Amino acid sequence: MNNNNEVFPYILRHEGLAKECNPKMSKNKVMKEHNKTFLDWFKDTIFVDDNASETLRKLANEPKRNVITWQGYNIKKYLFYTKSQDKKSTMQNSGVTLRAKSQHFASVHDDNPCVASIPYFGFVEEIWELNYVKFIICVFKCKWVDNNISVRTDDVGFTLVDLKKLAYQNDPFIMAEQAKQVFYVQDPCDEQWSVVLQGKTIGVNFEDDDSLIDTYVSLLSTQISPNIVGEEEADDVHANRNDHDEGELINIV
Repeated sequence: MNNNNEVFPYILRHEGLAKECNPKMSKNKVMKEHNKTFLDWFKDTIFVDDNASETLRKLANEPKRNVITWQGYNIKKYLFYTKSQDKKSTMQNSGVTLRAKSQHFASVHDDNPCVASIPYFGFVEEIWELNYVKFIICVFKCKWVDNNISVRTDDVGFTLVDLKKLAYQNDPFIMAEQAKQVFYVQDPCDEQWSVVLQGKTIGVNFEDDDSLIDTYVSLLSTQISPNIVGEEEADDVHANRNDHDEGELINIV
């Protein structure tokens, strides 16, 4: 709902109503009230609006109760697996990242939240196909690393994450089209942390992709033993993708 352009004006409208109805609440509490009450308000508003589009009516009516789940999905030349499928595979395909704008409150009484565009890192737990009758939306249910304590940048500019410290349990879903793929390589200097590397799309060669060249040149220029370099090269194989049609759902036995 939050990722649909047609819904966005209704979100802004309801946020304004929540603030108007609770003038003494901090912005933090107003946002919580908005999140708690928006869906019911949206349904009531759309169902009495004769000018609402069919897309809005279908969204307000919710998808079918029976949800089809998949273990693999291919979109934008990335092949994604669920975490459980990764464990059965020689390839790492469940790493995911996206950049999202969010409000950050210093405390529950903070009336001046900081709005920032921040990258989030995690892995795909489940892949859902939501059927709204007239259209189908694929979403990823993810587990996300805690940005406050589990993401840092090392001395040579690499992003490191602690995959065991998770957060944002109440906001696990993203649309598949929002996802970008990453893969994680354990930091040889500290096993608690993993280095985030860009996923490699189908059909991309190193000489055709400057960002991949820069990543690997930087990686190999750091002080890593030859044995570890060999392991990184093996992980590069994990980043290679087999060809699939874009947007294809893959049910893997």
